[in-house]
Amino acid sequence: MLTEILTPTHCASCKLCCNFHRSSAWETPALDAELIYLLQEDGVPLEKRADGSTSFYLHFCTDSEDEVANCPMLDTKSGCILPREMRPFECRIWPLRLMRKSGRLVIGLYQGCPSLTDERKERLVHFATGELLPRMLEHAKRYPHSVREYDEGYSVIWTE
Repeated sequence: MLTEILTPTHCASCKLCCNFHRSSAWETPALDAELIYLLQEDGVPLEKRADGSTSFYLHFCTDSEDEVANCPMLDTKSGCILPREMRPFECRIWPLRLMRKSGRLVIGLYQGCPSLTDERKERLVHFATGELLPRMLEHAKRYPHSVREYDEGYSVIWTE
């Protein structure tokens, strides 16, 4: 979805969005029903979260908050093993995130993404608040569990 702004080459060199600390496990994507069905058929480990959504199960070996677990769909050499069109919406729009701040829907942009140059950031904000906005709003309406509570690591680029 964002491949003209952040190419697969940019993302493949980092994979930050596919690794989760125990303390950031809340950022794993909420999966839609169609993808859940396909993943269950393939035996991919999924888990229900406290918010009622289903996400990938992350395997942590210790209780350390700093321990990192890879997304089970990540091949560390080639990236996500899911076909692009099957990837969770949240993954396809990263480093953007649908969030709720003070009761209002916002679009956040993760400031820690190492591939975001000033020029790419400007293009991403323009795309997100223009052409992509209707798709993001429809997704938030259809899949409310994919809308996360606001986190300070994101800058708000759009507010409803």
